[in-house]
Amino acid sequence: MPLMVYTFLKNAVEKHGRPVTTSEVENVAREVLPMCADHVVHHLVELHAKGLVERRWDSERRSFIWNPTGEYTVEELAEKHPELYTDSIYYHAVREALGRPVTMEDVIKILHRISRGSPKRPSVDEIKRRLEEERRSS
Repeated sequence: MPLMVYTFLKNAVEKHGRPVTTSEVENVAREVLPMCADHVVHHLVELHAKGLVERRWDSERRSFIWNPTGEYTVEELAEKHPELYTDSIYYHAVREALGRPVTMEDVIKILHRISRGSPKRPSVDEIKRRLEEERRSS
């Protein structure tokens, strides 16, 4: 999930045209994949610890403000920080079930479809099972 949260952060910055608050990143996550919104803070802190995002306190907005430190693709981050890739269990589940490489954007869309936009997180086994069922029925 850290790589997914990095994607949410990049999308939030693009949407607002400026560094964003924690809530704004969470809102983007809720818009595109509600099941992952509750893990945003944890993974932003993790990304900050690795130097991949900047964090500063904004007293006016009474929130931390986040911004990527560079223009990395998910693939570049996975290569540079393999532990972030390893921790992205939903990405692995989708990729394994499909049996081919897949972009993070595609994983997000697939997970949204499987979760039906619910904030309830399906298990990894459930995701694999649903993708297998879809593959067999097509």
